[in-house]
Amino acid sequence: MDNNAKNLDFGALFEGSMARLTTKYAVGDRITGVVTSISRSTVFVDVGGRCDGVLDLGQVLDDEGKPSVKVGDTIQAFCLGIDEDTVRLTTKMSGDMADAGLEQAHESGIPVEGRVVSERKGGYEVEVHNHKAFCPFSQIDLYKRDSACYIGERFSFLISEYSENGRNLVLSRRRLLEKEAAEQKERLRDVLTPGEVLEGVVTRVVEFGAFVDLGGVEGLIHVSELSWSRGTKPEDVVAEGQHVSVRILEVDWEKDRISLSLKQAMPGPWERLENGESFRVGMHWHGTVSKIMPFGAFVELEPGLDGLLHISKLGGGRRINSPEEVVNAGDKVEVVIEGIDLEKRRISLSLDNGYGAYDAPADAAGEQTRIAPGATLKGVVDGIKPFGVFIRLPGDQSGLLHISQVELKGSSNPGRALHNMFTPGSEIEVIVQRIEGSRISLTLPSSKANDEDEIDLSKLQGGGGSLGSLGDLFGGLKL
Repeated sequence: MDNNAKNLDFGALFEGSMARLTTKYAVGDRITGVVTSISRSTVFVDVGGRCDGVLDLGQVLDDEGKPSVKVGDTIQAFCLGIDEDTVRLTTKMSGDMADAGLEQAHESGIPVEGRVVSERKGGYEVEVHNHKAFCPFSQIDLYKRDSACYIGERFSFLISEYSENGRNLVLSRRRLLEKEAAEQKERLRDVLTPGEVLEGVVTRVVEFGAFVDLGGVEGLIHVSELSWSRGTKPEDVVAEGQHVSVRILEVDWEKDRISLSLKQAMPGPWERLENGESFRVGMHWHGTVSKIMPFGAFVELEPGLDGLLHISKLGGGRRINSPEEVVNAGDKVEVVIEGIDLEKRRISLSLDNGYGAYDAPADAAGEQTRIAPGATLKGVVDGIKPFGVFIRLPGDQSGLLHISQVELKGSSNPGRALHNMFTPGSEIEVIVQRIEGSRISLTLPSSKANDEDEIDLSKLQGGGGSLGSLGDLFGGLKL
């Protein structure tokens, strides 16, 4: 390449660079720049042109009087004007502005800062420096909230009407919020994708679901996506102002629709089941009949997780023609989990016979594991009911530690005390008290020791042996 070509290339690059540096700004333009330095009174900002941007330090001080920005931070501000090689910036019109500043803010669309003083007919009285302004109810926010929550608060407003040299000021905070939301929406177009889990704030709770602000755009959680439970009311799950994690299901920018799910942002019942966190074969559970079918009854074990009580398991050995001969939708039933098919997502159940015991599965030799009365065994806490604790024993057999065999501690409520004392999945030592058919009654080693202590005491009270009688014991006392 000859020197002339090189010079032409360099010249083109220089002209392109100068074109970028001579970017012109109009009063009221929103400018994005990077903080280059901070002095005692001024923040200097690189605005991407020949001119440096300057911002009064007082506009970026926090409640403790310290700068809320540092060198290298990206900030947004409005153009107040251009003086020689300087672009004057503001984040908002401060309270010490003159009337001319208010008029300029109105014409240029620059926000002003004001304090909501009181509520009056149709809206709020707002104090902007020494001026009284009016903000209609409809212009204070994007969504309807309790009107009292704004009193005494400071906000940024746009001046929608300016007349009589500033004596008549009408403000709108909503227009400013809508403008910011539109800008945020553009930034979120490339971020919001189905499957993402984001944090948001509930803005409205309605009959068909809840709306959530995702930081500039609003999405809807349909009532069916609020909870794994059936028939849930939105107000029972979320409340206005609540921070929630949601999963994005669908984004339609043309129709401005974003579909969200609250329940899918957390592990579902089948995921917990696959991880071994909830149910196991042989476990006893209290459920609710959710649906009746000709072939059996579905029982809700927990929200989003149903098991099937086949019709053959409902008759107690006798043949029945319909599940409704035994159970109806809404009935509370005690069931035993007989099988779990994770691939097909099916759970098979049988009815609990009172103690919750069922025929123990056979071992490899085709025989059941035999457990004798008086044997001390180690088992696993399988389930807790108001009347006692089910323990999974060797050979996948199940026994009941009745509440009468437990010295309750930690709560005056028996059921709560059992939950406090026995953790599902934890190992426990028990003694087989008696076996009646397939029912295995258990007790705790400490309970057996207490029984023996009572027997020794009865011998003492009954006299005999070398201990003598109580009469002999107290006979020498002078009363």
